[in-house]
Amino acid sequence: MDSYTSMKNKLHPIGLYNVTDSSNVSAELKAYAEGLDKLFNMLDEMTREYFIDTAEGYGLSERERFTTRERSEYSIEKRREMLKIQEQMMGNDCSPNTFRKILEGCGLSDFEITENFSEQTVIITINDTLADETKKYVEERINAEFPVHLIITINYSE
Repeated sequence: MDSYTSMKNKLHPIGLYNVTDSSNVSAELKAYAEGLDKLFNMLDEMTREYFIDTAEGYGLSERERFTTRERSEYSIEKRREMLKIQEQMMGNDCSPNTFRKILEGCGLSDFEITENFSEQTVIITINDTLADETKKYVEERINAEFPVHLIITINYSE
């Protein structure tokens, strides 16, 4: 129901106003409704963009920009999935499963992680075909998310 119809229906039982299409009250209600409908549409959009599961535009872009950069080369579903992984991984444990989730959050799907606990090294072999910009992004995320005491080697097998 639009704002005009809602206001008209609420005034009808009061009986003080005769709200016909040609009345001054109707014209005033239509003017209010014009502004209110715009506000309600903006609020609906803000509510939709607030949640990752329903965001389609700036809700995704702003979250991505906060984490590093916008990932518009991916589909909306993939971007949502990557954002969820990134937000879930914040402050978690230091395990191989966590490392996999971090890399999946970067948009990778074909990779191997080899750990050597005694030497505190991790070798990441990435089989995905990546542009140089994406490689740089992945390396930045790895440096930011992986523990600093580990010696990390990244190999690209393209």
